[in-house]
Amino acid sequence: MAPNTTGRTTYKWTNFIVMPFGGTLRAIPVNSISACGLTYDEADVTAWQDAIKGVLPTMPSAPIDISGPFDISATAAVPAISGSHTVLASLVGGVTPLTIDIQIGMRHAWEATEPQFGITSSAVNGYLCTKYQVDTAAGTYSAHFDLIAGSIAPAFGTAAEA
Repeated sequence: MAPNTTGRTTYKWTNFIVMPFGGTLRAIPVNSISACGLTYDEADVTAWQDAIKGVLPTMPSAPIDISGPFDISATAAVPAISGSHTVLASLVGGVTPLTIDIQIGMRHAWEATEPQFGITSSAVNGYLCTKYQVDTAAGTYSAHFDLIAGSIAPAFGTAAEA
């Protein structure tokens, strides 16, 4: 019997995939991923005679924060499941654009045609890892990703980023 792919899902079916431009896809174990999507700054365009404040959207941003277990393990799966430290320590502060793919499985492991959010990197598009910190007492990490200057916007879709 095929799995039910409609309705609500749970966090356990969400994958976080990262890949440096021209590199290898890596799945990183995560405990939390921030909200996905575009956030627009607002420019206040209210005039004194207006009865209510008015705004216009300006430039969007799409930051992503993740956290999870500090880990150096690896598997031969495709994409390879990699320890957080193994991957993130080499990416933080780099200037090589990264592919990010957040795959949301609907009540089972993600497969094509189910929701995903991300961007495929190129020489001028993608994310940068701007923070990677390890909490040694808790055995966890946290990382922050933001778009490289001039990048196109990431988007929701149903096909994996490559």
